[in-house]
Amino acid sequence: MSPYDLTNLAALKAWLGLPAGASPNDATLSALITAASRVIYAALSRPSLLPQSYSEVIDGERERLFLRHWPVLRVTSVTLEGEAIPPAVPAGALRSLGYLLRPDDGAPPGRQQALDIFGRHVPRRRQNLVVDYVAGYAVQGEAQVVPSATPWTLAALAPYGPWASDMGVVTAATGAALSAVPAAPTTGQYCVVGGAYAFSAGDAGAAVEISYGFIPQDIAQAALELAAERFRAAERIGLRSKSLGGQETIAYDVSAISAPVLALLQPYRRVAV
Repeated sequence: MSPYDLTNLAALKAWLGLPAGASPNDATLSALITAASRVIYAALSRPSLLPQSYSEVIDGERERLFLRHWPVLRVTSVTLEGEAIPPAVPAGALRSLGYLLRPDDGAPPGRQQALDIFGRHVPRRRQNLVVDYVAGYAVQGEAQVVPSATPWTLAALAPYGPWASDMGVVTAATGAALSAVPAAPTTGQYCVVGGAYAFSAGDAGAAVEISYGFIPQDIAQAALELAAERFRAAERIGLRSKSLGGQETIAYDVSAISAPVLALLQPYRRVAV
């Protein structure tokens, strides 16, 4: 499956009421998940929802600009006409030179965030402003405690939607990062599969903070429903309606994306600003 998939095979089989075990339909269902995910990204006009780095080259027009990707987790650099612009002092204080990012909404869906530049005029020129930043849906610094008894595992709480990517673990007391390993972690290490974090006996009882990317639940649901609709549509290819004994007519929704799925996606769409 693609790392950009917005749901997974187990969830789709459960939604369709299919047995959880391996079946001849698995390859088809996996392909439909990827296809449905790509359709959703196109409908949203967004290349990804998970945290990743962006380098956005912008035509200078005004001192306030809106970044294309959200929610913004951090801005790493702002360069105007080749000059590095530093972060501004905190909001509410007197500002002279720097940039200031509008905070995100804290919960999905969020909105495109404004970046304000203080102390420099932004001339109207092509591609004279470069903003490097990290954006995507993420839970950062979720406080958990490694169990004191085996198994030394804990699950991401995932309050807004299913876990999708690991962004690291640190010890709460010192902020020291633990190392990610594929399996069999030792002291100071961890491994993670599907949002389940495993530690070693050497870290039993330790307070940790975990960070991870997630897919908002309504987007994951939209991917489920769209992939399921496409799977069932194979049973009636080319049909718009059919009559049952002349007494009843069944009409099928043949739109590319059904109205319920579009309603789930609408709050996440990028709009021109």
